[in-house]
Amino acid sequence: MLHINSKNIEKEMIQFIQNWFDMIAEGKIDEACNKLDKPNCYGIKWTPEKIQDIIKDEFGLKTIFGHDHPDGVYFSAVKSTEGNYRADALKFDDGSGYSVEHDVPLNGKWSDLTAQFEFIGTMPVFDIILHDLHVL
Repeated sequence: MLHINSKNIEKEMIQFIQNWFDMIAEGKIDEACNKLDKPNCYGIKWTPEKIQDIIKDEFGLKTIFGHDHPDGVYFSAVKSTEGNYRADALKFDDGSGYSVEHDVPLNGKWSDLTAQFEFIGTMPVFDIILHDLHVL
């Protein structure tokens, strides 16, 4: 759960996501997965293996990215990632929460992999759901 104590809800949600990326970059992928409160609407419970499988499928050795990075793909710390990221927050019309899409930092750069989170609830407490990881 995310407890938001300021009036800048979207900024705190984006900060949570960036901290989540940093956990994975630090090798704490289990801890990052444990921060997710519920499966997504398709019933997917995000595990370290599931996240690693998606990364491997989208950026593995048989891809252009994999060819350019023969040492493999890894999550990067947000502050050390080059370039600009895209993070878009949208409040649901029904008032049930927010959706936030955020570029994922990989191999020191902002990638075209997008993490789509949902924050379900009302102030000050939101359940955290990783809806999807996908390439746009």
